[in-house]
Amino acid sequence: MRTAEQVVNEINSARGDGDEQGLRNTAALLELLRAWPECPVIHVAGTNGKGSVCAMLSSVLTAAGYRTGLYTSPFLQIYGERVRINGTPLSEAQLAGYGSDVLDAADRLHAEKGYGFVPFELGTALSFHAFRQEKTEIIVSETGLGGRLDPTNVIPEPAVCAITAIGMDHMQLLGNTLAAIAGEKAGIIKPGVPVICYPPGTAEVRQVFENTAEAKHAPLNILTPEQVRIRESGPYGTTADFICCHKTWNGVKISLPGEHQVLNALVVLAVLEELEKKGIRIPEEAVYHGLENTFWPGRLEWHGRILMDGAHNAQGVSAFTAFAGACLQGEKKILLTGVLKEKLSDEMLSMLAGAADEAVTVTPDSPRAMKAEDLCSLLREKGMKASAANNLKEGLEKAETLAGEDGMILATGSLYFIGSLRSELGLKP
Repeated sequence: MRTAEQVVNEINSARGDGDEQGLRNTAALLELLRAWPECPVIHVAGTNGKGSVCAMLSSVLTAAGYRTGLYTSPFLQIYGERVRINGTPLSEAQLAGYGSDVLDAADRLHAEKGYGFVPFELGTALSFHAFRQEKTEIIVSETGLGGRLDPTNVIPEPAVCAITAIGMDHMQLLGNTLAAIAGEKAGIIKPGVPVICYPPGTAEVRQVFENTAEAKHAPLNILTPEQVRIRESGPYGTTADFICCHKTWNGVKISLPGEHQVLNALVVLAVLEELEKKGIRIPEEAVYHGLENTFWPGRLEWHGRILMDGAHNAQGVSAFTAFAGACLQGEKKILLTGVLKEKLSDEMLSMLAGAADEAVTVTPDSPRAMKAEDLCSLLREKGMKASAANNLKEGLEKAETLAGEDGMILATGSLYFIGSLRSELGLKP
């Protein structure tokens, strides 16, 4: 049997071409491993917010007493974060055992049928294999990219589907318009399966959801901001009232900071209503407790005078800068940032340049990373005072010096960068 490190290295180094036309590869792995889920699956797609929705759902369902599997990507610090049971990442022993099973199955399918796998197909099979072996009672699964051809879409009949906020991201794969991207996300909609949609930002996105749901005869619930009333919002969370289809929730405390999280929480509450219709009982106290105690690392996470957020596209950076601007009015702010080359749009760059008094740039730990010097130059072109660091440790030290005792460090850009920063700060996964 491989070690956990060997499993991760072998998954990440997989160079097959994948099944680009469908879900054959992932289905073949699940079939060989006998890893098809025997419990209800909640399937979540979207550009931004899907990780937060999944984390909230997992927290609530765990509080309700269900043995809950959670599959998300990417990880921040350790691969096991992608596959959690009751909020706890897979141990090295679990990763080694279940990962070896998956890689052995992949080797067999390659030898017998010529199938060549990509890392996300292997990771998805690993998650469902682990959940089956660990006897989870309900699974929350986040798409990796898109939806229609995403390996997680292999599940033929989820209990509920949810689609979060749609924005411009991964355009080279999903399309150059919001409608095209929404169409790929809507690919998770299944015949007869209820689907919950975050309030669409445009009429064209709404139309895509309505047309797809109608074609699939899927019950559709498109949510609206009017279903939420914020009572109180601060640096560490929000309290709000919600009006869902069949229930009003008063004084719900949401531990994930940022007013944008209230609409994600609305998606969660609507999903829970659909589960109740299917006989999956969730006590009211578990809902309140789960939402109040959700922890999602690297997403508007405070560590002393450092605010970290893996805002990796324009929509995410907009939410981050709005939150920081509202919470830290009048305070000195230093931006510590590192981004991936393909993610940095001019809109995102402009928002980063206006987020703080000065910036320190670093190079994230990724082959797709933009060099710190290049990002520094681009920020300077936008009129921001900026300097590049040779490495993350040096960058953090520079930012701390610039912030002084009273200033704040705003750390954002890439999730790879945020993961490395959490490790540098000694924070556990």
